[in-house]
Amino acid sequence: MVAVKLIGDGFTLALGCDTKGAFDFADNPVAGLMIGTIATALLHSSGTVTSIVVALVGSGGMTIRQGVYVIMGANIGTCITCIMVAFGQVGDRARFQRAMAAATVHDMYNLWSVFVLFPLEVLFHPLEELSVAMSNAQTDSGAFSSPIDAIVNPLAKEMIVVDKKAIYKVATGDLVCEPGQSFVKGGAFEGSSMSDGSIGAIVVVIGFCILVCSLLTLVKMLAKVFMGPTKRLISKLLNYNGYINILVGTMITFVVHSSTVVTSTLTPLAGLGVVSLEQVYPLVIGANLGTTGTALLAALVTGKSDSVAIALVHFWFNVFGILLFYPIPLTRKPILGWARSLAFSSAAWPMTAVLFLIVLFLVAPGILLGLVYMCTADSTA
Repeated sequence: MVAVKLIGDGFTLALGCDTKGAFDFADNPVAGLMIGTIATALLHSSGTVTSIVVALVGSGGMTIRQGVYVIMGANIGTCITCIMVAFGQVGDRARFQRAMAAATVHDMYNLWSVFVLFPLEVLFHPLEELSVAMSNAQTDSGAFSSPIDAIVNPLAKEMIVVDKKAIYKVATGDLVCEPGQSFVKGGAFEGSSMSDGSIGAIVVVIGFCILVCSLLTLVKMLAKVFMGPTKRLISKLLNYNGYINILVGTMITFVVHSSTVVTSTLTPLAGLGVVSLEQVYPLVIGANLGTTGTALLAALVTGKSDSVAIALVHFWFNVFGILLFYPIPLTRKPILGWARSLAFSSAAWPMTAVLFLIVLFLVAPGILLGLVYMCTADSTA
């Protein structure tokens, strides 16, 4: 978790004064979707992207309709961490196949949710309309602090502290960047003569190195811990009822304020055979729902109806996703089937997983953004 935070903080710092520009294309639905995907994949945090969107909408820098598509993209982008975790078991083909299936079931669920809800939203705006209607009944709520953050933040702050409040103000237009302005306000790089971009790149590299080392250690430790009776007990508990597993995934994620904690823990457990793909699936979609709580609480505290509305969009997107792809067993088949197929191919040739990441988070967004830019330029001309 420290490594993931460092990677996210590094990319956040590297964006710095360009944060607002990163969301400029969001006025087009496809562009908004791709921007949300890329931004979340880079920052390793759908919560950060959602918070920026909530701030932009609350300040009038982005409409609710524009924010809807960025939120959808954020759900896709958050899946990248799980696949990286799965590579911790690449040395054992059988384990890697199970881990990849558990990691990519998150991707497939979010992709299928977008396949269905994106065109419906473009045509009829159900998420926007429902969220706007409900935001009128907003109530103030107290802030809630994540216990995971209480552990992770002090460690990460030894390396770097990023002034995210200032970056959010840049995104909303409340703060204008001055030449040479730095958003580093603490840690080992405080007072450094290097640019924020250089510092951000260094922090990202350090974060990736820590992540690789920690994953290798985690897999070895879990292999020793989850043996015999422990493995059978966990399998029995999670095999009781899928809907209870959804609730468990939701509650754990709401408490720790991070779906990454839940999904990244499930991935190596699946690789070791402790949990099956059918048991992982409801926990993952529950984690997706639980991660909406952070933005919703933050939006309620602001007291702005537009901020509450965009946070509710995130909530309803995940609720409709669950209703579409869980209650009826037949609707789960394409998600589980695609995940198993990709995992099988990745186990046979690990570069398949790498190519999947490149296509999903780089090639496809790049092509679609290019097409949007060309169409926009043609219509302007």
